[in-house]
Amino acid sequence: MTPAPHPPSRVALIGYALAGAAFHAPLIATPSGLRLAAVVTASPERRARLAVEHPEAQVLDSPEQVFDRAEEYDLVVIATPNRT
Repeated sequence: MTPAPHPPSRVALIGYALAGAAFHAPLIATPSGLRLAAVVTASPERRARLAVEHPEAQVLDSPEQVFDRAEEYDLVVIATPNRT
């Protein structure tokens, strides 16, 4: 008997600048058992880009929102500059 497939792991991505948008989000969105569930960015330009590139992802304003909803995510990727 074949085991039932596991649902994809829900990923929250904090940061949608170079690392988040160019590397992390595309890798998470590939058929890899992961689902890009939420992205944190306060930038209006990046929010607009995110809506086009990953419309399935919920857009959040701050990392605190991720932590407040921790039960909704299985994994958090932090893609912010070192200075933050």
